Amino acid sequence: MKPFKLMMAASFAAMMGLSAAAAEELHIAGVVSGGVESAWDRAFMESVKRVAAEKPYGLDITFDYTENVQYDQAEQVYRTYAESGKYDIIFGDGGYADAVEQVMGDYPDTLFVVSGSGNKPLGKNGYLVYLHLHEPAYLLGLLAGEMTKTKTVGVIGTFPADDANDQINAFFRGAKSVDPAIKGKVTFIQSWYDPPKSTAATVAQAAAGADFIYQLAPAFEGCVQKKIGCFGNFADMSDSAPEVIVTSSTAQWDPLVHYIIDQWKAKKDSGKPYDAPLEPVWFGMAKGGLDIAPYHAWDDKIPADVKKKVADARAAILDGSLKVPLEVGEPKSD
Repeated sequence: MKPFKLMMAASFAAMMGLSAAAAEELHIAGVVSGGVESAWDRAFMESVKRVAAEKPYGLDITFDYTENVQYDQAEQVYRTYAESGKYDIIFGDGGYADAVEQVMGDYPDTLFVVSGSGNKPLGKNGYLVYLHLHEPAYLLGLLAGEMTKTKTVGVIGTFPADDANDQINAFFRGAKSVDPAIKGKVTFIQSWYDPPKSTAATVAQAAAGADFIYQLAPAFEGCVQKKIGCFGNFADMSDSAPEVIVTSSTAQWDPLVHYIIDQWKAKKDSGKPYDAPLEPVWFGMAKGGLDIAPYHAWDDKIPADVKKKVADARAAILDGSLKVPLEVGEPKSD
């Protein structure tokens, strides 16, 4: 873990053009298992910045974070933030529920958030938020199914966790909606982010015939080496390798950040204790939590009829006429 320090506090308000004269301030901290190189963490940080710029309730919002926090270090980091007395909300993106459970009772006026698989509902002032990207993953699978020439598509997964399995199953479902004979290959690298492992797994899948691969632990060197189409995850990753990245599933944490700020505001105004639900809170495509990125350099490579099929499916998800099943069982290769 990098040395514990408050990163961005002084510069964040100035960068966002926030007024020092605002009537009320909100101080948010983040405890992240990766960092800005991780698409999951970057998407979260960018959402906090966007919400801060909106100034909900007229708030001046500051945001500090500590990155590369291992599970056995999380309790110390959470406690240090809470003990400072500065932070109203502390977000965490890893499997930190056990650490939060040890800390939250000592700071009942602090709102703690954990997100993603490996966590559990905590209640009281411990909130569990989630990201299920199965809907955009289905659209990527549909696109891959339309584009594949080998009738084989692949996924490089992280761990066989709920918020990876849901995407993989939906991606394969989307591909097989085009042709049930399409084969799906999945490899778990047993890491949230390990570019060498992702590259090796990508090269191996390409050798086994996959010509379009969904990268859940995004690393695109293998895609470049094998000259195959790949998909990014959690954020628009086209800049990483525009020649091979067709599009990406994208996570907009904005509705979740707004939801958590609403809980903080309600508690502040009412004086009542926090009462977090005992189930995860998440927002799908229809509620603005998810989408797919533009095609960028691939826009001219994708036939118009294929783009229309993807656009029609996206519209159907948004209006509720297409329900993508949430399947969290561990996927297997065909």
